[in-house]
Amino acid sequence: MSTHAQVDIVNHNNKRYRFSIYRDGYPEGVVPGLPDEKQDLEEIRRALYLEDYPETMPDYYYVISLVDSTVEIYHADSSASPWKRGELIFSGTFSEAKRKYGNRWRGDVNDSD
Repeated sequence: MSTHAQVDIVNHNNKRYRFSIYRDGYPEGVVPGLPDEKQDLEEIRRALYLEDYPETMPDYYYVISLVDSTVEIYHADSSASPWKRGELIFSGTFSEAKRKYGNRWRGDVNDSD
């Protein structure tokens, strides 16, 4: 099943950009694409398959900061129209996110975090 996401990226110049993901917006599909080293915005766009057109009914919201290498992941609040960010389900560094979500496809998950 396709899961959509809205992604806000704060670039190294502290400018915010908004994108969408239309293929695999689950954290397990997005987090492994986060960089291990400093990358520019275009490299991140390609790695995460980000689209330019807006998503008004995403399943997840992401705020990715390239400045401090952090990510926030939210469920959607579908009671509002248009939908908005709901419950915060994760906030941490890229490496913390990868430890929590990055290995799920291999089956070696640690959900105790």
